[in-house]
Amino acid sequence: MQSDLSVVSPAESTDSLPPATRRKTKRKLWFLSVLLAAVLLVVALASLSCVNRRMGSPPGLADRQRFTDLPNYRSGVFLNREPAVVRLRRRSVPRALLRLFGKSENAPDQPLPTQPLTRDSFAAQPGPFSVRWLGHSTLVFELDGKRFLTDPVFGNAAPLTGAVPRYVESPLPREELPRLDFVVISHDHYDHLEYATVRFLRKREVPFVVPLGVGARLRGWGVPAERIYELNWDESLILDGIKITAQTARHFSGRSFSDRNQTLWTAYVFEGGGKRVFFGADGGYGAHFQAIGDTLGPFDLTCLEIDAWNERWPNSHLFPQEVLRAHEDLRGKLLLPIHWGVYDLAMHPWDESIQAVAEQASKTQVRLVTPRMGEDVNLAAPQTSSWWTPTEVRE
Repeated sequence: MQSDLSVVSPAESTDSLPPATRRKTKRKLWFLSVLLAAVLLVVALASLSCVNRRMGSPPGLADRQRFTDLPNYRSGVFLNREPAVVRLRRRSVPRALLRLFGKSENAPDQPLPTQPLTRDSFAAQPGPFSVRWLGHSTLVFELDGKRFLTDPVFGNAAPLTGAVPRYVESPLPREELPRLDFVVISHDHYDHLEYATVRFLRKREVPFVVPLGVGARLRGWGVPAERIYELNWDESLILDGIKITAQTARHFSGRSFSDRNQTLWTAYVFEGGGKRVFFGADGGYGAHFQAIGDTLGPFDLTCLEIDAWNERWPNSHLFPQEVLRAHEDLRGKLLLPIHWGVYDLAMHPWDESIQAVAEQASKTQVRLVTPRMGEDVNLAAPQTSSWWTPTEVRE
């Protein structure tokens, strides 16, 4: 059966129109094409502007001149006391970047158990010695009646929405943060310094303690300069009775391809009420752990990273077998593993590091503190569980 329908191409349909109509149609198509291009350009510029805001401003000329004579600063960048080797292969970089988008194959198969929190979960008066781990390196400490927050990141760990997503939502939304006496930032990587959280906290009268150069990021995001305290390694200050000392770390910094190591990275020591806490944040193993333990130890609590290690960057993060060694060098009593359970940053299963560290701790009788995210831990008598095991996760 022959069809009465015939196929007419767009060109034929246009050519069959009267000349005036054809000109009008072409003008309309041209206008729509220009409009679409303009819309795409606006979207692209808006996205670029958003990314640039989240990157923040690196140190300016005045800051760089202030750093010139420091022993750990040379030719515009900060230096490690021991070299930090990186062995990236060019062909692996595009693949590594692509894997940061979407759900990771290393993510947990089911939701992780957490303790949901609101600001009402916290007592009006902070206690003498406790901690809540909110995931990764974000901790809420209570020490000698003061409350402070470390490396507050509540969203994804990248300037682009959707890149480096979380395995699990934070148990405490940033909007529910309790009153804080100060906030501590270890360095400017996206999994430790979050634009949205700094912009939220700038509205509060809370001081920030940061490494050298990171103050430029905060000032660019609207935090008043008088509320920012910048420290170099071995420098100290006292805020509300808590002594804060910046200590050596073996790591790197930067929020773009062009600002690597223009700001400093640090560990911290907190002292108050007769207690000492070491907060390691990020950093590979080195002789500095022994030196810190000899001069400032022993520590009632060490908070050491256990995740994101990789043979391609052997000195930037602690391998599981190095975590216990660093804890012993520091002369620590309790060990709180941090920098795990939230992001896939180094291509290993989410629970591989904690399993290895827990196994080694049991062999060496190191006392681990392993709370669920959001769980309140009284560090004078800590009680936690191996919640990451398959049985505990299912429950």
